[in-house]
Amino acid sequence: MNETDKLNLAAISAHQNQDLPALARIYETYGRSKIKENDIDCGCFYLSTAYAFALECGLQTAPEIHKLLIHYKREE
Repeated sequence: MNETDKLNLAAISAHQNQDLPALARIYETYGRSKIKENDIDCGCFYLSTAYAFALECGLQTAPEIHKLLIHYKREE
């Protein structure tokens, strides 16, 4: 099983268990990996989702995710 498959299973489990901190981390990981692949639109979609979850559960990573979204002109 590759890393993407592991993340997919973790995301399914986190959704089923409504584990918002895990969802924020998973979607941030997805987003950063897509940006590294130069798929900016997809990466920012995942980062936007990660940002929403991070805000909802008060994670300290929210400002860092927000900075990335600003950098790619997805947030002000």
